[in-house]
Amino acid sequence: MDQKIVKLVEDRAGSYCEICGLPAESSMALHHRKLKSRGGKDSVSNLIRIHHSCHNLKSDSVHLNPKKAEAKGYMVPSWANPDEYPYTRPDGLVVLLLEDGTTKLTEA
Repeated sequence: MDQKIVKLVEDRAGSYCEICGLPAESSMALHHRKLKSRGGKDSVSNLIRIHHSCHNLKSDSVHLNPKKAEAKGYMVPSWANPDEYPYTRPDGLVVLLLEDGTTKLTEA
C-alpha cells in the first residue's frame, strides 16, 4: 500500500481508533470501508484506522455486524463511492472522508 495514503489516514485518525474513539494501540488495522471484494481501492476516503477488536474480533465489530457498520459508514455498499458515503465519527459528527486526509461535515 502507498505509504502516502497510510500517512494521511494515520494523521486523520490521530492517536485514536476511528470507530470507538479510544486511544490507539501499538498495532492498528487499516479497514477498507468499501471492501476490496466489492471493488474498493486503497484510497484515503476508503480507509479508516481502527483497533483489531473493532475490526473483526468483538461481537459489535465491523465484519461481525455489517448492517450497523454500513449504517455508520464503516462499510460502504458496492454501489457507492467511499468519498461520497457519510461516515459517523466517534464523537457523533457525520462527515465525508476526503482524499487529502481531511473531513467535510455533511447534512445527515
